[in-house]
Amino acid sequence: MGAWGITMRQSDYGLDLLRAIVEAQLKKVDFAAFNVTDAIELLRKDILEEIKRTNQSCPPEKLDFYISENFPRDFAQAALLIGECLADYYRTGELTVTEYAGENCTPVDHHVREIVVTKDDLALLLDELQKVQDPGHELYQSWIRDSDREKWLAHIQALQQTLQKGSQRKPSIANQLKSAVELVKEQPVQPKAPLNRGSR
Repeated sequence: MGAWGITMRQSDYGLDLLRAIVEAQLKKVDFAAFNVTDAIELLRKDILEEIKRTNQSCPPEKLDFYISENFPRDFAQAALLIGECLADYYRTGELTVTEYAGENCTPVDHHVREIVVTKDDLALLLDELQKVQDPGHELYQSWIRDSDREKWLAHIQALQQTLQKGSQRKPSIANQLKSAVELVKEQPVQPKAPLNRGSR
């Protein structure tokens, strides 16, 4: 897998992850909205399934080892990709997703103007952004040249600041509706008292 820049969307793996979101989520809603919760769960599931598929001939104890070694790194990259998408939306008011369509892979830009994100989503993304800045983290150590690592760190810190500011924004109507629906689901159903019709 190759990379030609410091962002996730400047890497083959990042574009593969984004393509999975496009196919499983964005196309189904005609690129009207990007649901961060769904994207996180989709990539979490895809990454885990890919590790299991690659190591399907391994005994259970070795498979557990491979999951524990590979999943944190791959999921961190997924979180960075989603964080980049969310940061773009916060900065510009839309997320531009390029789809390569047809046999000639013609680039087609789609403009997503609604993001659905929860506080838990933001907390998870910010936590991953903080983790990768640890000098002991695999992504931190993956940069061969110090100059590239410094540019990448500046990018990560800028993402972190943008998401922190974004977490203080007033939620969109879509987010408010989602929160209201979740609140209703959590409310216990109260049994109705029998009607007292009285005597005739």
